[in-house]
Amino acid sequence: MTHPDSNAGERNRSRSHRTRDLAKSWVLASFLAVMTATTSGAENGDWILQLEPTYIDAFGHDQHVLTIHEFDLDATPATDLGTPVGLDTEARLTNRFRLEHRRASWEDWALGFDLIFFGASQGRPARSSAASGPAGPIDRTVFEVADRSFESNDPSEPLYFRVLGDTDLEVWTMDIYGIKTLAETPERQLGLVLGLRNADFDNDFHVFAGIEGVNGSLVDASSNYDRMLGPLVGVSGQIELGRNTLAGYLSQAVVFGGADLSRSIADFIGPAPTERDLVVAQSLQSFERRQDLTIPMTDLRITWLHPLGERLSLGVTANASIWSDVPVPPDIVPGAGAGGGFNKNTIVFFGVGAAIRLAF
Repeated sequence: MTHPDSNAGERNRSRSHRTRDLAKSWVLASFLAVMTATTSGAENGDWILQLEPTYIDAFGHDQHVLTIHEFDLDATPATDLGTPVGLDTEARLTNRFRLEHRRASWEDWALGFDLIFFGASQGRPARSSAASGPAGPIDRTVFEVADRSFESNDPSEPLYFRVLGDTDLEVWTMDIYGIKTLAETPERQLGLVLGLRNADFDNDFHVFAGIEGVNGSLVDASSNYDRMLGPLVGVSGQIELGRNTLAGYLSQAVVFGGADLSRSIADFIGPAPTERDLVVAQSLQSFERRQDLTIPMTDLRITWLHPLGERLSLGVTANASIWSDVPVPPDIVPGAGAGGGFNKNTIVFFGVGAAIRLAF
């Protein structure tokens, strides 16, 4: 029978590195933003700095990477308890940084800059299983991964599946835009957003699978993107509700670029090494492909703000970003002949968080 194991060490180290990186990005973004605002605020114009610590989860990208077959050959008819196992993308606390500037001489225009980064581990608790022998209900157990399968016919042949700690997802977008005021009253404002989006998406998958102490395979796959760039158009608006402000934003971007998609399987004899770099391959199967990209991205944000003074407002925000037809690490779906599977996912990044707005 199957039971989860532990692979916490590598993932904890990865999480620690990400926490430090997140803290550094917050300090740097805050320092640059405040310095920019305070040194330029003396000019004729208004600066608005908004920081949004946001808890983001990614949906639609928990790929199927293992199938566990448990056969009861004595049953009538014989049964196969096929259990699919998918990756689990970790929800993460990240931050959004936005800076906007408006001058009287620009009339109905404002300029803005928006940056958000999301980095998360993808994993699954390690799996281990073996046939239960003549006295048990499971006569044969099979672990099926990408183009490989491992079989246990005896309790002395435990199978294993371990997702490595550097299986992760990193995404960021940077928007530079102008906002043209279309309509404005003391209580309401509506604007047209025109700009450029720069984006990046990198995704790596690494797993060990095999028979404990006998043999196994290391599967490596990745989709590593160039910087993507494309136009952005949208609408923004806000309405005053007493002392509070409700702001909304809807945009559509289409970015263009390229990605290097690759997958390799290294087969080895003996127990699985502690690190990927220590694998001594007995055979190696690999392929790679360069692919041009066109990725539509739809963004929606709603923010509620309450003023605490003339310059400071606090509130809450919810946002969603939908990335359509994103090429992901290829050919990692279990099964012989799954080869050449260049898969695309539509990924929804949904987040909720706090909003801190400073006016200078």
